[in-house]
Amino acid sequence: MTVSIRRMSLGTGYEYLLSSVARGDGSVAASSPLTRYYAESGTPPGRFLGAGLSGLHDGAGVAEGSEVTESMLFNLLGMLADPITGTALGSRPLPWPASQAERVRLRVAQLRVDLVDAQRESAVAAIEAEESEREKTIRRPVAGFDLTFSVPKSVSAVWAVADAGTQVVLYQAHQDAIRTALSYAEAHVFFSRSGKAGAVQEPIRGVVAAAFDHWDSRAGDPHLHTHVVVANRVQTLDGTWRTLDSKTLHRYVVALSELHEGVLHDLLTGRLGYAWDERTRRHSSVARHDIAGVPDELITEFSRRSTDIETATATLIAAFARTHARQPSNTDMLRLRQQATLQTRPDKQRHTLAGQTAKWRERARPFVDGDTATWADTLRGRTVLPPLRADDIDLALLHQTARLALDTVAAKRATFAHANVLAEVHRQLHGARFATPADRLAVADRMTAAALDAALRLTAPDRVAVGAQIYTTRTILDAESRLLDAGRSVDAPAVSASAVADVVAEPLPGTDHHLGPDQAAAVQTIATCGRRLDVLVGPAGTGKTTSLAALRQAWEYEHGTGSVIGLAPSAAAAEVLADDLGIDTENTAKWLHEAARQNQRLDRMTALVDQINTRTSSPSTLLARQLRAQLDEAYAEYERWMIRPGQLVIVDEAGLAGTLALDRLVAEARDADAKVLLVGDWAQLSAIEAGGAFDMLVTDRPDAAELTNIRRFHNEWEREASLQLRVGDQAAITTYAEHDRIRSGDRSEM
Repeated sequence: MTVSIRRMSLGTGYEYLLSSVARGDGSVAASSPLTRYYAESGTPPGRFLGAGLSGLHDGAGVAEGSEVTESMLFNLLGMLADPITGTALGSRPLPWPASQAERVRLRVAQLRVDLVDAQRESAVAAIEAEESEREKTIRRPVAGFDLTFSVPKSVSAVWAVADAGTQVVLYQAHQDAIRTALSYAEAHVFFSRSGKAGAVQEPIRGVVAAAFDHWDSRAGDPHLHTHVVVANRVQTLDGTWRTLDSKTLHRYVVALSELHEGVLHDLLTGRLGYAWDERTRRHSSVARHDIAGVPDELITEFSRRSTDIETATATLIAAFARTHARQPSNTDMLRLRQQATLQTRPDKQRHTLAGQTAKWRERARPFVDGDTATWADTLRGRTVLPPLRADDIDLALLHQTARLALDTVAAKRATFAHANVLAEVHRQLHGARFATPADRLAVADRMTAAALDAALRLTAPDRVAVGAQIYTTRTILDAESRLLDAGRSVDAPAVSASAVADVVAEPLPGTDHHLGPDQAAAVQTIATCGRRLDVLVGPAGTGKTTSLAALRQAWEYEHGTGSVIGLAPSAAAAEVLADDLGIDTENTAKWLHEAARQNQRLDRMTALVDQINTRTSSPSTLLARQLRAQLDEAYAEYERWMIRPGQLVIVDEAGLAGTLALDRLVAEARDADAKVLLVGDWAQLSAIEAGGAFDMLVTDRPDAAELTNIRRFHNEWEREASLQLRVGDQAAITTYAEHDRIRSGDRSEM
């Protein structure tokens, strides 16, 4: 993603933007941002952007592109005030707390002067400790949002080693793409709110933003990127200054990222004739697009920071899997990657651009032919695609691409919004080159509208803010309907009540303990009810594994050994389930993929054998025998990935299972006359792809089997507190605090 977002707190949170700015006497207006910094250490001062600048300076406005001084930035982001006059923009927020050092100085000054040195030192230490603890609890108002626009790594690589003229073209294309994205956002994404609880979405005149260019990463790799800091104050059409609607902004960050990248590709193709290659990513199914002719080895060489983060992330993932007995979810992965980023973060260094360029060219030489600047010049003029105008896209192609985008989004989300579809449409358009940014925007908007016309709107259009309408597709609704039908159907295999009673009456294998009342009731309900699709709700620590072991014993008592199989959302979770229950278990996605693949293979082999048998007078020929042997092998492999009659298929951590995947699984179980049991907790993480089916199935029936007794904790108060925490009851926080179970610290410490 080429655009990321970071919330900035009121106060001195903006200072990192100034830490690398050169302090020379040069003027930004007198020289280009590039040429001046070849010799000067650091990066250029910030410059103002945004249509909202016209409302500043008591209506006189501020010129776009003019320099942002430190005092201006303090007014804007430290006080939410006019950067020129210091006048508050809208209502002044509550006075933000002074820094810890300032508070300590103030309180020390209030100490009695006649304290002896030892007393004074002790008092100062106590003050510092108290203020340090207070610092952790301070919640500062939001001053703005740092939208960081980065160019693709291949663009940074070429920019790093090209001649000065080409560097300027690359840099300017990046800036023009930023302006396009910012202008689009001002027209369609940036709003304010008014009314009770911000119920009314208000259009604005534009945003007030400051842009800061940076050249490199903390590891010294070329990394051309620009921090565009958007102030949390915007002027509505009536002239009132209000806060920014941040929810809508966050919703559209991915779409703005894809827009910036697409426009950048168009501009570089138009100005330098670059062609673009589609290349696979290591950890994503979404392809990336790089300048054609830039070798992967050079990109890797200039990605040392990414490599360090990936290595640290892999270590954290392995530790997570060992601790939690499962692979991290999407949310866990994001947190682990953030942790790895901080752990591997070196101090920021200041260099001249000339010095960095010399180092980058030296590092690049082993990966290119000859002089790096000459090599960079060979990348020009490779495009073979004519630039498209908006009118060049015929209606059939437009609707075909719109449908593809819609299907892609629907496979990931059970419900979605305009921003999700717009982002995917821009992603689908990365392979096309447009004559102007306006042409790309026009086509993207038309495709998005066509895609949403084919979707089903779930919210009333006249009562929901722009971009907040929620959609789904008929495919998802039909799948959910079939799952509900399966959950209500009672024609599946079952176990006799007497067999279950015998199992429940016996102590657990290898112990003197019996199932608890809630566990016994759950096993009895699931085993005897005959539901085609069943659910077991089990919060953490309620003994799901023990209950499932008893269920397996009862099921195999009547349906035979091997009649219980397991599926889980990851290979690690599947391995844990297999060890706990002693059953064949597989990753859900792999199982569905192999079942479909082996079915297709078996169909092909059967058709081929039939063809040979009908076309030859001697079915015992060598070829026929070989084909029949291959057919037997294909059938044996097919049986490994098929559900058999009377089986019980346990899907663990079912809240992580996608709706469409569950629909396929239940359809196969229905065809085979088997039963599917979903095990999980609706209060835990949901699916990465289109999900929510587990919660839907639980709430559809009043008698869903549920484990209620927490068995994991030794302290009685922890049992109740964990259940409160599970459902979001804030009273649990007080309980944990009373038992000294809450720890605080900065992100890296925690």
